[in-house]
Amino acid sequence: MAEIHALKDWALDKKVSNNKRFAVVKIVLQYPEEDLYIDLKPKERIKAINKSFRDNCKKLIALDLFESFEISDHKKRPQAVIAKLKYSRLKDIAALNYIAGIWIQSIDFAEPLGKEKVLVDRYFCVKMTVVVEEEGVLSKKQQIEKRFVLIKAKSSEDAYEQLEKREHEYTRSYLNPYGRFVRWRIDSYEDCYETDIESPADLDNPAGVEVYSKLSTRKNTDRRAWDGKF
Repeated sequence: MAEIHALKDWALDKKVSNNKRFAVVKIVLQYPEEDLYIDLKPKERIKAINKSFRDNCKKLIALDLFESFEISDHKKRPQAVIAKLKYSRLKDIAALNYIAGIWIQSIDFAEPLGKEKVLVDRYFCVKMTVVVEEEGVLSKKQQIEKRFVLIKAKSSEDAYEQLEKREHEYTRSYLNPYGRFVRWRIDSYEDCYETDIESPADLDNPAGVEVYSKLSTRKNTDRRAWDGKF
């Protein structure tokens, strides 16, 4: 059963029967299973996937449940349909095995609840440069550290703000064996990466958890090129 998104964000007029109530929705078709196309060449895969979307779109429209509809994507690969249909038939559409999800756009005889959007805490990884400073020592080279800090915050801006407020905790000095004070000071913030971690329990994943990622390029060679074999 596909999820019907934003269904609870509307207050329905109970005096009106759901069978007489219409809704305008965006219906997104399920992406076909990629394993089905392993043995095909790249161009053949594209054609087969496009055909799968077209066939499913035709099946959906052939159900004759729509008062009106519009295919919202390219006709070669129709991935979504904007449709007006009876509210009572939404679950029938959601039950189809080729539907990925349904998004409510409007409902007749209903008022949007207008819920205030609440920002949920997420986990961010902040990349920073920390410099090691030793009292009274002026050398040609300064020791630095690239540090990655995982922090719970509502946004990347919030993550930076939290760390900036606690910078003094990083700069607390201590005495080294030579009697000089040493401190580790945050010199700069370079990046903030939003992770997929939702709770501390995710850190127990045996496969590990991605905390930071940055794409770059390198020179490709015949040895590195993938032939598509699994």
